[in-house]
Amino acid sequence: MPQNASSSTGNQDWTARLTPTAARVVLVALVLVTAVLVWIALGITEPVRRAGPSDLDTYERVVTALRAGQGYYSALHEALLDGGYGTLSPLNWRPPVFLTFLSWFPSLALAQISLGIVTIASWLLAVTYAFRRGGLGYGAAAGLVMAASLIGIVGYRAELSFELCAGTLILISVCSYGLGVRWLGVAAGALALFVRELAIIYVVACIIVAIRERKWRELSAWLVALVAYAAFYAWHVLQLTALLGPPDHAAATDWLQFGGLVFVLRAAAFNGVLLAAPYWVAAVVLMLGLVGLKDVPRPAIAVGLYLLLFLVYGRPENEYWGALYAPLIALGMVFAFPALRSLVAAATPRRSS
Repeated sequence: MPQNASSSTGNQDWTARLTPTAARVVLVALVLVTAVLVWIALGITEPVRRAGPSDLDTYERVVTALRAGQGYYSALHEALLDGGYGTLSPLNWRPPVFLTFLSWFPSLALAQISLGIVTIASWLLAVTYAFRRGGLGYGAAAGLVMAASLIGIVGYRAELSFELCAGTLILISVCSYGLGVRWLGVAAGALALFVRELAIIYVVACIIVAIRERKWRELSAWLVALVAYAAFYAWHVLQLTALLGPPDHAAATDWLQFGGLVFVLRAAAFNGVLLAAPYWVAAVVLMLGLVGLKDVPRPAIAVGLYLLLFLVYGRPENEYWGALYAPLIALGMVFAFPALRSLVAAATPRRSS
């Protein structure tokens, strides 16, 4: 039998504990915050892009060099220097896992098909999770909403996107947890970290929940993954440091940009079909997605931490970082309207006769 939202997550619907006055305050706050975000979104303009090749151009060049037999770090070093990237910061050097994996395919088209299969698997998990929580209606809604979010994988050279891959793995992790397959949740989340270091935010969210729920074996697994990644990243830094010389230079701008809500909204718009919509639509979807995640702690905490990070961290052209949590916002959209309904019910209790 399908489960309701609270039983599937192991958490009681917190709106049931709100007084009518508190529920009204929450509803008013949601309306005001959404209005502010929409107002800010209406004034967003496209940023000035950096000169030189794009990130995807650079990554494709590295994959081509790897297929020709060149070493990863020498290929990446040459591509970064020729592209005008700052090479003194390790943050500009992507670890080798993802691009090395892509180089194993005879063509990027086959790599895209492979990642597309993983994306379809994440879609099926999301649909199954939604069905388990609420039944056929939820499952059908998830099928449509998640397809609209995950459709980006069919885009031109989407297979080169670290963020799309990591975001899909994070979605697999969240849905695996929701379906009770915790080992797959840990494995997918850890793999997302090895693909893109910004997935550390999701890992932190999982650690917080594991501590809160006293899941000590799960906490141990996450700590082992963190230690393994720390050792891997230390080795990565040693490899790139050995190549640095006189031609290397720092980046022209730092990532600490304090882009505020403008950058947050531009990142939130990097979400499937929202790429073709006005920014104010992304603002509304973001708020609805957050409301829908109110009883699902891991994605809710992760998205909240990403939003806080992106208030201060990220260059204007880094809006594609939003792909890391975009599927989680889409998952929240599936449950947004029932969540709003429960809030309204808490704010307007029926009087007993």
